[in-house]
Amino acid sequence: MRHMDGPFANRGRRWPNVTVAIIALWTCASPALSQQVSLPPPLASNHATDPPLAEAMQRIEQLEQTVFELQQRQNGGLIEAEAPICFDAPTAELPTHYPIYDSGWTLRPYDAAKTPFELTIGLHNQFRYTGFSRDEATTIDAAGNVNTIPNRNDFDVNRGRLVFSGYALDKDLGFYANIDYSTVASSSIQPLLGWISFRHNDALTLYMGLGKVPGTWEWQQTSRYTMGADRTLATTFFRPSITAGMWGIGKLGDSLSYTVFVGNGLNTLTLRSSDLDTNFVYSALAWWEPLGEFGVGFSDQEHHDNLAIRVGHGLTQTKNDSTSTDQSGAEQTVVRLSDGTRLVEPNALAPGVTVNAFDVWLYTAHLGLKKQGYSFSSEVFMRWLRNIEGTGGTSLESLLDNGFYIQGGAFVIPKKLELFVRGSAVTGDFGTGSEVAAGLNWHLFDKRSARFTLDVTDIRDSPAEQSRTGYVAGESGTLLRAQLWTFF
Repeated sequence: MRHMDGPFANRGRRWPNVTVAIIALWTCASPALSQQVSLPPPLASNHATDPPLAEAMQRIEQLEQTVFELQQRQNGGLIEAEAPICFDAPTAELPTHYPIYDSGWTLRPYDAAKTPFELTIGLHNQFRYTGFSRDEATTIDAAGNVNTIPNRNDFDVNRGRLVFSGYALDKDLGFYANIDYSTVASSSIQPLLGWISFRHNDALTLYMGLGKVPGTWEWQQTSRYTMGADRTLATTFFRPSITAGMWGIGKLGDSLSYTVFVGNGLNTLTLRSSDLDTNFVYSALAWWEPLGEFGVGFSDQEHHDNLAIRVGHGLTQTKNDSTSTDQSGAEQTVVRLSDGTRLVEPNALAPGVTVNAFDVWLYTAHLGLKKQGYSFSSEVFMRWLRNIEGTGGTSLESLLDNGFYIQGGAFVIPKKLELFVRGSAVTGDFGTGSEVAAGLNWHLFDKRSARFTLDVTDIRDSPAEQSRTGYVAGESGTLLRAQLWTFF
């Protein structure tokens, strides 16, 4: 047999590599055939003696490696089977995550077992016009203070929230952080809620961080899902607030759910450890949905074909001690009498006496119905203030305050336009305050993610005060709110 010498012999030994390159290029033109070709890892070679050919062969080997890696991804389900495998440059390292929109901008792993980390970033914004026409310019509270009642005509961002959520290290290890911005709160920017969660199973997920003391149904639900522009006057008066603590959430069977909570106090969001007493707050809320999922919020925006029912109740308890100087503690300033006077205001309960210690017991019960765009919801409140002590060791009588709200809505255009009415009241030893309201909710895209609300409320002797809701203690008059809630 004749042997060839020179460059042609050297090239002949490289024909297998050239053949592989042709197969790779053919793969670009024929996606179907890409599923039938299984390329090995790149072939070893040494082309230092022929620089132009060495460069070409190095390029071929890079293409071989690229095709091989892409086919491995295709076999692993990381790219669509029908997608053509054709790239001009090799990939040094494959991406571990891909972006997608899922109720927020989400960075999701290709393989959660290998890279267990997911992050969702969402933005919530509550833009509101508020107008208030007062009946009287001033009121006198139980402590004898003369308080000015302002008219209103202004725009505000009542709640703006940048929300980070997801999981890390394991799908059952979740995280949540809520950075709040507002033009009505005492701090224009502040962390509002944040926690780490451990999911054991459907019966229990454990949370640790800054969260809501459950207390009442309307408070437990996010403010995005209220029937009107905000929570009712009665809820604003009775509800607890936010504190650091631990809590558990879960389902027992198919229809019973619960939340249990232990934390620093009734309302300690802006307080430091030096402001706190040594007593915890304890709270639990349980509810039953015997006919299937009730859903979020109070409106039947989902349009239940069959009747959905929710029945539940809650209990909250805490003790508030005086400070080392026999003064009222910072935790106590949110509790008010039924005319809106702060319980710890000097002379509120007796001349010359300031309350500096007391116990709070709050019991609530609620009922909700939804069917075919119609909804009804109601909650009753009973609050006992016990073991009330004043300066100088004065013992004062216990106080019982009662209240309720009731509201109903009907979608005149399914999933889009809802009309509603609602009312609430608070009564106690220092008087009665109430509200009656009517309005509409317009879901801009047939979803809850963008909702315009317009409501008009007649207020009589408000016992509640809270900057985000717009209630002022002691006020009577007409409140107009027009609002756009967006979250995405």
